[in-house]
Amino acid sequence: MIDQTHSQNQRQSYRSEVSQKGKKEFTLLKMQEYGFWPKNLPTPYEKQKAETKEDYEKRKALLKEYDKLSNDLANLYGEKEAINLKLQELKKKYTATWDYEKIRQDIAKTIMAESIARRAERKKEREVAQAEKSAAWQKAKTENIVFIGKGYSSGLQDKLTHTSKLESLGLPLIETDHQLASFLGLTYTELRFLTYHRDVVTSDHYYRYEIPKKKGGFRQIAAPKPLLKQVQRKILVEILEKLPIAEEAHGFIKNRSVVSSAEAHIKAPTLLITMDLENFFPTLTFERVRGMYKSFGYSGYIASLLAMLCTYCERMTIEVSGTTKYVKTSPRILPQGSPASPMITNIICKNLDHRLKGLSATYQLTYSRYADDMSFSYNEAEENLKLGQFLGLVSLIVEDEGFHIKASKTKILRPHNRQCLTGIVINNEEIGVPKKWVKNLRAAIHHAKLLNQTGQPIPTSLSQEIQGKTSWLKSVNPERYKTIIEAGLSVIAHF
Repeated sequence: MIDQTHSQNQRQSYRSEVSQKGKKEFTLLKMQEYGFWPKNLPTPYEKQKAETKEDYEKRKALLKEYDKLSNDLANLYGEKEAINLKLQELKKKYTATWDYEKIRQDIAKTIMAESIARRAERKKEREVAQAEKSAAWQKAKTENIVFIGKGYSSGLQDKLTHTSKLESLGLPLIETDHQLASFLGLTYTELRFLTYHRDVVTSDHYYRYEIPKKKGGFRQIAAPKPLLKQVQRKILVEILEKLPIAEEAHGFIKNRSVVSSAEAHIKAPTLLITMDLENFFPTLTFERVRGMYKSFGYSGYIASLLAMLCTYCERMTIEVSGTTKYVKTSPRILPQGSPASPMITNIICKNLDHRLKGLSATYQLTYSRYADDMSFSYNEAEENLKLGQFLGLVSLIVEDEGFHIKASKTKILRPHNRQCLTGIVINNEEIGVPKKWVKNLRAAIHHAKLLNQTGQPIPTSLSQEIQGKTSWLKSVNPERYKTIIEAGLSVIAHF
């Protein structure tokens, strides 16, 4: 009873002092009393005279600590007051009984009720937070493209655009998906549709077909449908064609062709080495195409969308309950048939071309590349060339650049062989085409003339063959094949 009376008197004394001096000054006096604030240091409420910079900094640090302690002390007094009130309530409630089991049960019920109330409150808070998060996500999906398919959306978080790099390359500045849609002449809905990948679809963005290869098998061609083709052509003209490529690349470039590739080499070299890159287009995946666009200066976000527009995945057709579905059978890769694909291969292969050119120069060889066909020519004495070492280094560079050489198609041709690269024969005085090819054209022209003389219709396939081969000879060497070109043109004129 005496302790309780002393505690009450002490609280009344504290309240009186706080009321007279204010909470902060009272706290400061108590800090001095208990040794937390040096008594020889002026208080914050006194005028400071001749105070040095060091003393000022020290006082500021102490004031900061003082404010924290002041708040902590106030909280402790508040907690103490609450505890005392709770104890008084319990004392009044259980004064008449010392039934400890009843007290334990009552307290347990109180704790359980408080726990249930807290859980209900936290659940409500989580539901509100989840609803807000869902609303924010729905808003974000409406305003931005936030998902482009499983396995392809990781780069969408990167919104950093390297403006100066784009400007130095003369490329259009595109920082948002809305700007990209406007640049490509698409509605925002169309851009969403074209850049979203699904593993199974009922409608595809490509026409798919096969064309036979010269030496057996079929080449898979995927030609974009009109809307996507228009987009890819825009990307080609406004972005890709503005990028520099290696001089050694001759495929699908203005003023370059298989002819310019052949003309880069000396006629009838000591050695002509031809190699093929295996699975060239499938090797160029979505990730590599996205990396290419990022290297221009575009953000990961825009690079991902551009890569989606320029890649596709191979699919197989299945019937499900009478509905035709197209099921993914490969990761997204560069399609053969897209107007943008050839230039993308040249840009990605730029470093490969530079490295192979440097290696070739070291060994005194000439290098050129047409799409996936690589050619090397050597005009010194063969014994001076460490051929095995050179081929090994070529293979290492190709693998290091993310490609593979098709070993079965590597050829080493000497002057007594027919030295042919990309369909052009170079071991004659003039470049030309294989004799068998010319012989077949002569036979086709002769057959067409006989049909014409007998009044029979000339099949469309035959007329197209003559027209195509005549145009090809004219592009390779019009002077050398002048006679047969004129004969072909004469036949074509009667169709």
